[in-house]
Order: sequence, then structure tokens, then C-alpha cells
Amino acid sequence: MSDLGTEDFESAAAAPIARSLRVPKTAELVANSIRRRIVQGELAEGDTLPPEGQLIEQFGISRPSLREAFRILEAERLITVKRGSRSGAVVSLPRVENVSRYASYYLQASGVKVSDIYAAREALEPPIVRQLAAAPDPDSLARLRAEAAVLAQFCVSDAERDYMVSSARFHSVLMEVGGNATLHFLTRVLEDVIAQYQKRYITTALDDSDRRRDREKGVKSIGRLIDLIEAGDADAAEKHWRLHLANTNTVWGSDKTLRDVLAG
Repeated sequence: MSDLGTEDFESAAAAPIARSLRVPKTAELVANSIRRRIVQGELAEGDTLPPEGQLIEQFGISRPSLREAFRILEAERLITVKRGSRSGAVVSLPRVENVSRYASYYLQASGVKVSDIYAAREALEPPIVRQLAAAPDPDSLARLRAEAAVLAQFCVSDAERDYMVSSARFHSVLMEVGGNATLHFLTRVLEDVIAQYQKRYITTALDDSDRRRDREKGVKSIGRLIDLIEAGDADAAEKHWRLHLANTNTVWGSDKTLRDVLAG
């Protein structure tokens, strides 16, 4: 058998790569085109796509291919199609809740412990607290105090679930006023996952007296945080919030996996 020449070798090496490449289906190309227009802001929330006939002509495709493209985008929750309606497909912008849902599935499937999720929040929030305290901003402080006031109302009224939602919102606003959009996004995903766990946890692990005491401590601690940020004491603010989050992990954290808790 003769040796492979350079050209023959290159062809042989490229063959497995060529076989591994898959030409996108027509429906996928159409979905890509519409998706790109959504994420680039050319299509806004609530916009209606042109009628099927117009899209078929525009893309030069068949009706089955267009409807398959719609199914792809529906699965991604980027459009909503009302069957039998002449209104067409309606655009939905990407939502954090959709990412959170998938993140929860991933964390459950990966056997991640609940305490690990809380520890992730400990890594994200204290540096933002330091940043806020280093340059206190009146508008940011006003937003934080407004959220803290809402949280305090739910603490007094014993509205546990409302308190949890408000608490999650405080963490979200804290990261939002910090100015880093990516960290704010990650925090919102974490908070949504944590909320799933907490809703299950409060029905099984804590009695009313425990919950009231923890709520009161939480409100007081948040008030202290805002005071430290306003005073411009970055070291104390960061240290205080690290301790707050560590204590939260002690109360809410668990060595159980998220999968075990949510499946229970």
C-alpha cells in the first residue's frame, strides 16, 4: 500500500471533521434570523410577526418549515403563537425566569447542595457592598431604604411568603444599584432558585416562632447595612454583609441536594 501524499493526508484528516458538521435545517436558519432580530432589539416585547404567507414569501420556504421555526422559538420562549388566530406570532423578550428554571434543573441534575447555592451568593454580594459604600449614592440609598421598608412591613404582618419575595427583591436591587449588569443577572438567577427551595423549606422545617425571629433579625441587619453604606464605611459594610450572608446560610443552608429537597 502506498503512503498517503500531503493532499491525501489532508483530505483524510478533514473527512471526520466534514462528517461531524451538520448543515442547519431550513427551519433552524429561519429561527436564527428571527432570534437575531429579537436579541438585537429590532423586534420588541409584544410585537407581532408578519403573517405566515408574508414570511413564507420573504424567506422563500414552505409552510411546514416556517411552523417548525416557530416551534423552535416557542420552545425558547421567544415567541407565543396562538393557534387558529390571525394575529400571528407575538414576540417575548428573554426573561431571567426562563434561565432560572433551566438553572434549577441543571443544579438538581448535578446533585448540587443547597448550601453551595447560598455560598455562591456570599461570593457575589460583599464586593458590590464595598463598592457602594466606597462612593455612597443618594438615589441608590433611597432605593435600598424603600425596599427595606417593604420588607419590614411583611415582617410585622407575618406574611412569610411575601417576606421571602421582598427579601429576594432586596438582594436583586442591591446588585442592580451596584451597577454590574452581569452580576445582577446572576444574582436574580440565584434568588429564583433559592426561592424555590425556601418555599418548600418553610413548610417543613421551621415553626412560626423561628420564622418571626429570623425575619426580625434580617430586617435589623439590612437596616444596619444601609447605614454603613451611607456612612461610607466600606470595610465595615462588607464585613457586616459577609456575616449576614453566612448567618443566612446557617439558617437556610442544608447539606441536602436541591434535587432531594424539591423532590420531597
